Formats: sequence, C-alpha cells, structure tokens
Amino acid sequence: MKKKLLALAVAAALPMVSQAATADVTIYGKIHTSIDYVNPDAKGADSIYDVTSRASRLGFKGSEDLGDGLKLIWKMESQINTADGGTYWKGRNAYIGLAGGWGTFLYGRHDTPMKMSTGKLDLFGDELADYNATAGFVDIRANDAIAYVTPSFSGLTLVGAVVPDADYDGTGDLGGAYSVAAMYSNGGLFLAAAWEQLDDLLGGANVDHWRIGAGFDMGNFHIGAVYADQGNITDSNNLQISGAMKFGNNKVKAMWAQIDPDSGSKLNAWAIGLDHNFSKRTKMYVQYADSEAGLQSTNPSGDQSGFSFGMVHKF
Repeated sequence: MKKKLLALAVAAALPMVSQAATADVTIYGKIHTSIDYVNPDAKGADSIYDVTSRASRLGFKGSEDLGDGLKLIWKMESQINTADGGTYWKGRNAYIGLAGGWGTFLYGRHDTPMKMSTGKLDLFGDELADYNATAGFVDIRANDAIAYVTPSFSGLTLVGAVVPDADYDGTGDLGGAYSVAAMYSNGGLFLAAAWEQLDDLLGGANVDHWRIGAGFDMGNFHIGAVYADQGNITDSNNLQISGAMKFGNNKVKAMWAQIDPDSGSKLNAWAIGLDHNFSKRTKMYVQYADSEAGLQSTNPSGDQSGFSFGMVHKF
C-alpha cells in the first residue's frame, strides 16, 4: 500500500517538474550578514555591537523566446532579514518587459537609471562603508517605473525612465519623476553621467540632482570617483574617491568621501577593508570606517567609527 501511494505521488509530481524545467526560471539569491561594532564619538553615547543583514535577498527571474529576436523578460526579488525579527520580506526590483536587438523595455519596480549609473563604483556596496551612508548619495528604487535601455553602441549605453506618481501623490500623472543616464565602458575605462527629477516622489517641487562617475581598471588595480550635486534633496555636493588592489584571492580597498553642504561644515569619511574570496560565490571581509555623517548599521547621525566583519554567499 505504501509503495502504491509513493508511486502515485511521484506520478503527480512529474508534470510539475516538467513545467519548471521548460519555463526557464532561475532561482538566485545572496546571504550577506555582518557583525558590527560602532563607536559614536558623541560624549556619553554608548558603543553598539550588532549583527546586521545587509540586503540579503531571494529572487526569481526568467525569459521566454518569442521568436524573431524578441524575448519576454521578468524578475521578482525580495530582501530578506537574516539577522533579527524585523521586516522579513521587503520589496526589491520586480518587473516584466521585452528585449531584443533594439534594446530592453521594462516596467514595474526598479532602480532608477541614476542609481544604476554608478553602482559598480561603490567598492563597499551594502557594507558598513556603503557610499549612500558615508558619502550621502541619494539612490531611488521607484515604484511604477517605466524604463528603456538601449543596446550598447561601441560601449555606450543610454537608460531612461519615467515614473507615474499615482503611488506617491495620487494624481496619476505620467511625469511624476524622470531619470536618465549614460554609461560608457571600453577596456578598463568606465564613465557615467546621470540626472533625475524626483518632484512628486519626494513630495516637493524642483527636486532634482545630477551625478558623474569614472573608474579605471589596470591589471589588479582599480581607481574610481563619484561626484554629485544633490540640489534641493540634501542641499549639498557629495564626493567619493576609491581604490583597490587585488592579490591572489584577496583585495585591499579604501575610500575617502566628503559631504559639502550649502551651509554648515564639511563632513568627511574614510574606510579601509580587506576582502577574501573563498570561491566565486563566497566572500569574507573585514573593514574599518570612520564617518562624520554616520554609519549604515545604526541610525546615521553624527560622527561614528566602527569595525565590520561580514560573510557573503551568492547562489
């Protein structure tokens, strides 16, 4: 009797396995968790030890060949908290679209072109010294994004997006926000420039900013810089300069950043770190960061310094 039930269960599962195998669905993700020690420089403030989930995620993506060089593309990705009992699932990029020799069209929830433009220049991305915290760069993942990405023209790629504002102020206008970027990559050289207007997304008029970035790789050495004029968003000019050197399975990296407000004193930050790659999918790192604008593992406010030990596994 047990053998008959097992045979029926296997037979019932076979159609589902067949469908999953032919649907071209990829399951992927990343577990990134760190142990942090942060020391606020304010008199009387307590040092903090924390285990932090750093944009750990689980995603599904796929495509379907529609013929004549056209394919459907889609992605659904969620952020997962691997450290504590906070919000366990959080929306990341999720979209559907079409791709072909003419480029890529997609719509849904997605990083704006400005965020896309310089992400590869953040050597400490999602870590304690992430440039959104230490350098104060403003990156947006927008709901209702409608985006187009051109094919590469000898290394030049253009990206544009418009965001209707129904989810932000309820009017439903098509132009709640605009974001455009140009990225050029050739050999070891990378250049980027971006501008976006975020009026309705951030609840105010004349909310726009622009950013430029550059990076160069030569053998085991990398150097890069990002500069932004953030207009009325933060009323500041922001700069980060970074560099790295690889040796074997290791990489030493460093960065210096400055936030220059229209009024008030300049805020400086710096960080140094060591990455060790056990494999293409698994990394361990240690780093030290000092920022007058605050660090990512705690509520960013005031001068803070700290150490972080982290492990990252991609699947």
